[in-house]
Amino acid sequence: MKKLASKMSFLKTMVCDFKVAAVASSSSYVVNRVISKIDDGLNLIIEQGSGDGVMTKALLTKLSPDGALILIETNPEFVKQLKKIEDKRITIFFGTVQDFYKKIDANHSKADLVISSIPFSFLKTSERDEVIKKSFEVLSDSGSMVIFHQYSLLMHKYVKKYFKHVSIFFEPRNVMPCFIIFGKKK
Repeated sequence: MKKLASKMSFLKTMVCDFKVAAVASSSSYVVNRVISKIDDGLNLIIEQGSGDGVMTKALLTKLSPDGALILIETNPEFVKQLKKIEDKRITIFFGTVQDFYKKIDANHSKADLVISSIPFSFLKTSERDEVIKKSFEVLSDSGSMVIFHQYSLLMHKYVKKYFKHVSIFFEPRNVMPCFIIFGKKK
């Protein structure tokens, strides 16, 4: 019953906010595929488009006890759900990814991982490039970026432009089948 309520809540949020591109929360298959490719003991993770927190909860298992997880979310209903995740390592930024990168300074700690499920197809070409560029810049030298819950390979060329090693996975067991793109700086 709880799962059905969660699915209905996600669907209601999607219908009320045209900027939410997903029709459902990421499946356990997507979450497991992403998490299996991420190292343990990370110090700083930035999650762009945290949604209802299904990936957030899994990311906490990859974070060091003293680490930090910054969640970026534009939807107030999702922010309410994210605030229910009780973990002192979480900081929530209410706004767009672009707004977040405007607010942080060059001395900000370097992230080990940037993970994103924002609807890139809703952004202009220049905005897509800028988000990937800023994500690349905020990463440590050995950092990685993961873009998931994407229905096309639209973002592959942008990731390939900045990251040395890029790999793509397809996950058919999701409401809508989706691509997962991994980029590693080194």
